[in-house]
Amino acid sequence: MATLQKNILGAEAATRSACAAPLRDFSYDRRTCGTRDLSLSEPVSQETGYWANPSNISSKPPRWIVRIDGTGPDLSVDLARNEDGQPLQGAGTVGYINNGQGRCALAAFRLMPSVQVDAESYAFPSDWEWIVQFAFGKPLPVGTSGDSLSDFAPERSEIGYKGRADNKSNVKIQQISLVMSLASRQPFELPDGRIITYEAATDALQSWLSSGTAETFAYDPSDPNELTRLELDLRRCFGSAIAANPSDSPNIIPSPELFGIPEEVYDLINASLRAGKRHFIFHGPPGTGKTTLAQYIAESIGDGTSESYTLLTGSSSWSSQDLVGGYQPLGPGKMGFIPGVMLREFSKPIIIDELNRCPIDKVIGPLFAVLSGHSTYLQYRVDVEDPQSAFYRLLPKANLAMEPHEFAPGPKWAMICTLNQADKNQLEQVSLAMTRRFTWIRIGTPPDLRKFVYSVLAKLALLKRPYTDLSPNPVAEAWRIVCGFRELGAAPAIDFLKLAAAVDDSIDFLAVPLPSTQRVFVAAFASTFLPLLDGIGKDEAVEMASALSSAWNLSEETSAEMERRLMDLAL
Repeated sequence: MATLQKNILGAEAATRSACAAPLRDFSYDRRTCGTRDLSLSEPVSQETGYWANPSNISSKPPRWIVRIDGTGPDLSVDLARNEDGQPLQGAGTVGYINNGQGRCALAAFRLMPSVQVDAESYAFPSDWEWIVQFAFGKPLPVGTSGDSLSDFAPERSEIGYKGRADNKSNVKIQQISLVMSLASRQPFELPDGRIITYEAATDALQSWLSSGTAETFAYDPSDPNELTRLELDLRRCFGSAIAANPSDSPNIIPSPELFGIPEEVYDLINASLRAGKRHFIFHGPPGTGKTTLAQYIAESIGDGTSESYTLLTGSSSWSSQDLVGGYQPLGPGKMGFIPGVMLREFSKPIIIDELNRCPIDKVIGPLFAVLSGHSTYLQYRVDVEDPQSAFYRLLPKANLAMEPHEFAPGPKWAMICTLNQADKNQLEQVSLAMTRRFTWIRIGTPPDLRKFVYSVLAKLALLKRPYTDLSPNPVAEAWRIVCGFRELGAAPAIDFLKLAAAVDDSIDFLAVPLPSTQRVFVAAFASTFLPLLDGIGKDEAVEMASALSSAWNLSEETSAEMERRLMDLAL
């Protein structure tokens, strides 16, 4: 705040900054009038408390002047009126805006008061000004470069606007912001010695502006907390105008079907959702349940069914046309834009499994802006044959003024990706620009492999004896040995137990494998763990085979078979 000018222009700069994010969320515009120059280009009259020459400013006033009556016991505010009580020329015109693009949802003006000091004269206190903003909830209809906002009616919270329509109509104001100046705000002394403070005048103005249905708030821009409050109030105002505005983030509870996912992972997911960050990359070794977790989270964010999300598997052949869209033939001699799967499924979560297998930066490049809360244009015209045709556009959030050629994600849209870290060095890399747009959550191996295997045995009803810390745990031991060479998740261990039990349901998995079951163990190991060990070195294969043979007390014959199977994978 120290770099802001200590006047109304400093207040305008602070206000503009606080409004930027809420507007950007919906690709709305803030338009202003009279917010650049400190000096007045038109003289004022102390006899009328208004402009000296009202006809010069009737459509484009450099300030909006309202009267504060200081002659009574309480301050009151009104438009400048004549003796018959009718507004003076232009008194209800707060200013003019440029709404040629039809995106103005917030109009800001400089309000300057005149204070009535007696029955026949007015004063203009030095540096007494405010920034007053009218938020409409949604953009005003498309207008021109000089659309006036006139006939302000505080009791109805309405203002007149014409735009390109044939006749002017009244527009409802949803929210009014009254931002105080950063000037010294010196009190004003009336002729009878009474003092009127700037703060008291602010209260009177706020009371007058809030006499209708519009929410009206006053803000002191010298306090950063007040600017944050302004931002939040505007987000609420614009968000309330969207029928599909999302409710509170879902609270995702641990799934009993997902073995080995610690509660800390769910805590981090829920914290990210509450913070407004809905895009995730689950990364870690193979077999940790990343894809299954992604499906569970997508289903929870969506409508609770398997149809509530779209699952894609990354491919090196993907192009931007596949995911975002591009020109395609529409028929004999015709071309047109066909949305890709991302835009077609913009209303629900998208899962990209094995993210690092595709050139993700290239294929979703246009979505970078949306992921960061910005709008962007696609390089595709609505009418291919018309050089002046509008381009297709991506918006960060839906709004009530969207055109058919504009796309915006729905409230349930999220990108949930998985990344196998074992492949990361060999396949496409995820850039830093993409990385920071996601919450990265590592899904690793359980911290206690023995207890994990026991819990799985209990859930699968495969226990043959009570568990103790001294019980042999050959599957956990084999898993530990494998992780010493290449970290693997729980999936191969769980699959091992299921497969071996299906072959021989009498196996006691909390005992060293008997000679009669060793071949079952080796075969189950070859079917579950070995496919995830492809590419290990020959020395590693020999060392792993020796460690497994010792842990399982394998016979010479089965030990040789284990080494042979591992050597078949070695490089």
